[in-house]
Amino acid sequence: ETKPLVHALNDLFARLQTALDDILHFTADAAHELRTPLAALKTHAQVALRAIDEPTRTEALRELIHGVDRATSLVEQLLTLARLDPEATQLSDETADLQEVAQNVLSELATDAVKKEIDISLDARCRGIVTGKQLMLTVLVRNLVENAIRYTPRNGQVEVSVFEDQHEIVLRVSDSGSGIPPEEREKIFKRFYRVLGSGAPGSGLGLSIVQRIAEIHRARVVLGESKFGGLKFDVYFLAARGVAQGLDKARRAI
Repeated sequence: ETKPLVHALNDLFARLQTALDDILHFTADAAHELRTPLAALKTHAQVALRAIDEPTRTEALRELIHGVDRATSLVEQLLTLARLDPEATQLSDETADLQEVAQNVLSELATDAVKKEIDISLDARCRGIVTGKQLMLTVLVRNLVENAIRYTPRNGQVEVSVFEDQHEIVLRVSDSGSGIPPEEREKIFKRFYRVLGSGAPGSGLGLSIVQRIAEIHRARVVLGESKFGGLKFDVYFLAARGVAQGLDKARRAI
């Protein structure tokens, strides 16, 4: 009679151990990643203190500010990862509009694109109503678009698309960057992984967050080559239930 209880407890303890191991690994990785930017901040501050002329001091302080911005971005990404799991428990009663999310993100990041003279656009063929949290999906879209802008050269192209594919809603982010070799594509979702030789700034956490948010929303992320010759991220979501039923009725009527 006690066997089911014993099995349940063993399963609970195993999951608890896995969660604790994940926390320990994540904490160790985070501490390692923060060590470098903090050391750089200290160096820039020391240069500013020892500078004997104003231009050197100004440049050191400017680098110090950039370093603070990079460290702040890293900490924000770490906090986002830490908050994802607890927020994952209440998705069933919420819907999100991917077209609205994409519009807001592109408006927010338009300045970054303009600085690099990148042509950024939205091709929304449907509203893209999916089950999920609008704020979390905003983080997902922002990270994908920021990644596209970061790795797209000056005068390039970035396009966000929202469209239907059978029973799924697809969010696509395409760019005209150098792309990623097929053998590297699975690695980029690992925490802190950076493509060697890219030279672009970043924490290596953005795509890990994208993958985790996709998992929480029971979505899948597929990488490929974009029509611009760069990288293409396709995120496949199940349409919200009422929307999916409406699509079925519309198809039967045609």
